Amino acid sequence: MKKLLCMVLIGLLVGATALAAAPQFSDSLFDSAKQAVAYLASGEYERLVNLLPFSDVAPSASEWESFAGNYSDLNNVQDDYAVAWWTGNVWILAVPVQVPDSGSVEVLALSSEDGATFAGYRYATWGRVVEEYSASEKVLWKQEYLGGTPTVIAD
Repeated sequence: MKKLLCMVLIGLLVGATALAAAPQFSDSLFDSAKQAVAYLASGEYERLVNLLPFSDVAPSASEWESFAGNYSDLNNVQDDYAVAWWTGNVWILAVPVQVPDSGSVEVLALSSEDGATFAGYRYATWGRVVEEYSASEKVLWKQEYLGGTPTVIAD
């Protein structure tokens, strides 16, 4: 019985350590990622190279230009909403290009292993982002998107 109790306690301690192991997420990553969407939209790819803090080699201006081709509409990009979540071994930060009012809204997603620098980037859709962060226990919003329209009810 004592062995079983010890095993359960060890399991709980390991589980608690794994949850606490997420590195602190820097607010500055939100700001630089939101600015990156604006630079993608305006074609300022060289500025992206210097803007985003990558832990290793940052993508070149030509790589950013090629990546921008994934997006169908980079006009009138939004800079209000961004979300980050812990996957268990990496932070993912997602900035929707437009107001995320449907699952097809395109997203710039950046990964961070240490919460202070980026390790990678990818194209995503808002629907996929919602699926991913919904499964996470640690979710941070720069400004949470609350869909729908307000309803005024008279007394």
